[in-house]
Amino acid sequence: MSQTQSDPRSQLRLAHLMLTGRERFTQPDEPIRLVVAACEQRSAEALLYHAALAARGHARPQSFDDAFRMVEQAAALGDTRAKGQLMALGRTFDNDAWFGPINAVQHHAAPRVSTIEGFLSKPVCNWLIKQASKNLVKAPVQTAANNGGFSHDTARSNSVAGSSLLQPDLVVQLVNMRIAATIGVPLAHQEPTNFLHYARNQQYADHYGFFTKEEEAGFTRELATIGQRVATVLVYLNDGYEGGSTVFPRLNWSFRGKPGDALIFWNLSAGGEREMDSLHAGAPVTKGEKWLLSKWVRQKPVPLI
Repeated sequence: MSQTQSDPRSQLRLAHLMLTGRERFTQPDEPIRLVVAACEQRSAEALLYHAALAARGHARPQSFDDAFRMVEQAAALGDTRAKGQLMALGRTFDNDAWFGPINAVQHHAAPRVSTIEGFLSKPVCNWLIKQASKNLVKAPVQTAANNGGFSHDTARSNSVAGSSLLQPDLVVQLVNMRIAATIGVPLAHQEPTNFLHYARNQQYADHYGFFTKEEEAGFTRELATIGQRVATVLVYLNDGYEGGSTVFPRLNWSFRGKPGDALIFWNLSAGGEREMDSLHAGAPVTKGEKWLLSKWVRQKPVPLI
């Protein structure tokens, strides 16, 4: 028996490479079989990964209750990440809390701008901050001048913590699915979730969520593959700071939510035209620190890799 067949960590790594298109496989269920085999060896890491796959629909037939039970099993093995996820989610999985009716308030029609009070619970917000705080780096900007690559710019002084589409965190996956259900765009169109941190005096100057006409040449390949960023979703994760509003100068409007409140704005119109009045900025934080969840949504599915 090879190491890949017997070692849960190797099984999990190979499954991940298959699911993200970096390793070939012949049987459609082969990656999931590898994950299941790793779970059967009482691997907490595999159980959390399987839970994420189940929530996203990659491990059928599964349910959110099944995913929740996998996290419980990982917690029973002593995994601290699993225990933290359960604290954020509660004692049982509450389907209505995640996918029940949502009361969105529309503030503008062009661009479409809405807010949702209490989009995420405080325990969920606290968990997301705790995880993001471990992986912060200086936030880059993506520019056409850099052939679509990322570089640092004085226009943006905050920090960011990234994630992956297959993040082995049921809380993150449920947040992503709640966003998809709310805006009516498939989960597959989401970029990986980012978590933004603004310390005192940090900001993000005026910018667009879409690529401008002048920038198109630098993003030809990306636009052909996954299209423009049609929508942006921001969720405010904490309070106790001053300043830091999200400002729309062309709308003469700004918003600063309470912990768990969401701001949704569409970078493109329903007809696919750029919304020039969606220009926005993260105003400087004048006291304390600000945490945000940031989600970009594309016109086309985003590859798992």
